[in-house]
Amino acid sequence: MYDTAARTLIEEPATTLNGITAPEVRAELDQILRSRVFIQSHRIRRFLQFIVEESLLGQPHRLKEYPIGLEVFDRREAFDPRVDSIVRVEARRLRNKLEEYYRTEGRDDHVRILLRKGSYMPVFEHRNFTGGSSPAARRTVEIAPLSFINPAPNAGQLAEEIQRRLAHVLIKEGCLQVIAPPHSATVASEINGLSRQVSNADYVIEGSLEFSPNGFHLIVQLFNSADGSYTWSEATDFEYADLRPVAQLAQSLLRELIAPPDYAVVARRHSEHKEIRDFYLQGRYYWKLATPDSIRNSVACFTSAVDVDANYAAGWAALSQSLLVSSMFGFLAPQDAGDRMKEAALKAISLNPLLPEAHVALGSVLSLLDWSWAAGEQELEKSIQLDNHDAVGHVAYGIHLACREKFEAALAEVERALELDPASLFPNFVLGWLYGVSRRFDEAVSQHMLVSQLAPDYGLPYFGLGLAYAGKGMFEDAIAHFTNANPLKCRSLLRGQLGYCYAMAGRREEALQEISALNERSPNYVSPVSFAAIYGGLNDPEPALHHLERALEARDTSLPVNLLNPEFDALRSEPRFQAIRQRLGLL
Repeated sequence: MYDTAARTLIEEPATTLNGITAPEVRAELDQILRSRVFIQSHRIRRFLQFIVEESLLGQPHRLKEYPIGLEVFDRREAFDPRVDSIVRVEARRLRNKLEEYYRTEGRDDHVRILLRKGSYMPVFEHRNFTGGSSPAARRTVEIAPLSFINPAPNAGQLAEEIQRRLAHVLIKEGCLQVIAPPHSATVASEINGLSRQVSNADYVIEGSLEFSPNGFHLIVQLFNSADGSYTWSEATDFEYADLRPVAQLAQSLLRELIAPPDYAVVARRHSEHKEIRDFYLQGRYYWKLATPDSIRNSVACFTSAVDVDANYAAGWAALSQSLLVSSMFGFLAPQDAGDRMKEAALKAISLNPLLPEAHVALGSVLSLLDWSWAAGEQELEKSIQLDNHDAVGHVAYGIHLACREKFEAALAEVERALELDPASLFPNFVLGWLYGVSRRFDEAVSQHMLVSQLAPDYGLPYFGLGLAYAGKGMFEDAIAHFTNANPLKCRSLLRGQLGYCYAMAGRREEALQEISALNERSPNYVSPVSFAAIYGGLNDPEPALHHLERALEARDTSLPVNLLNPEFDALRSEPRFQAIRQRLGLL
């Protein structure tokens, strides 16, 4: 393991690199490591410190994948960079974090530490502010008054508090000038055929607050004064006693404002038509609830959006993703959803090849439906290049890497997603699931327990706890947690896991009852993987392998994911199991 304290005690020659002295480089390194961008990313901090210190010590031979894997990422001597991509994955994350740092907190730093693509040798350079060049002017953001729907007596007070919390998050970033309440003069103007007030600020944050007996529904939108377009919109529900969702929404808004000004930002614009935008935003609302049932509901919303406007790229991308996840949870049969999800992804790409969500959708479909892992990885990496601040892209890439048993790289992607959106429930569930398939069951239990405490009504962490306890051999505990996950309404998925645990707990008759229940007619797809799990628990490999082969022939999108689970460990040495993995492209 790399010991940063020990390395800095070594005397190196008086180093000057690119006209910059070692003390200057170390001072800049210290500022970076203490920044908000880096402070929570311990592995990335260690990586950066290692390559900088080794460079200052004049040891470029140590800035290769193999020694970095051993020293920074605690790999053993058998580490093979051709198989384990952890160093390349983390180098990409480090480059992205350095870009983010110099775009925000470090925008005025006179010394810069850069990492060029394809190299692990850091570059040190002076930033020259002379000769007519100066730091970029801060953009101005105005927070407009909220409009009210069914206002309560305390409406004004609550709106002021929401405005304060939005302003607090934006002001802390340091690269935005925030006007709240607005002080600039406004004039009436016609933009996109709508009569509205136009601000002198670069951006205007608008929103509405709907009051109901159970709480409040807040919609916030970002308006670009330069071209009269809405570039971002999100909604959240909250109660007066708990305003944390407002702060989470503000963090999402901040990521949009500080994102690089490239085509990806333009590509995410919502439709200018209210009806289409409403369908899309309602679908995103269901999607962000991140329950199997709500994701199924999002399919109808996204379908309505593209039915009204067949050229709406964001709608097609979202439809593809929701169809894929609905299929994985067993709500849609592969033969019903497979062609639709791929056509939707290809349509999104054809309409807007710069839309990050389109590449997420196509990369996921190529991986989990077509088993074209290399092509899928290329699309997922493209989505991250277009928008490194999109947590969904990192989660999708993490699942892709896990299916290929690249667990460390997968964990790095999901951890990056949680850095971007720490309160998002689905990435938190995926992190726990990754711990489980990596056989780190105690960490899986801790992660799922954390999510269940944060959101007691969210069913997925109880399902995750069932998987983790089953992996630990604590089958009665697993059965209790799977029972608590019943609100997920994933009949096939839950019965398969319950049947497996009944079998492993010696409750054979109850396991057979679960098989009978799966054989009953159902409006939803029943995955053959569920039968395979139960027969695996009953120590009956022939029908277990038969049902896995059925899932393979059906192109069941859940198969590459479920094969990672412990219930199939006893089958891994079987030639038929190896043949299934080979057909999937995973050998």
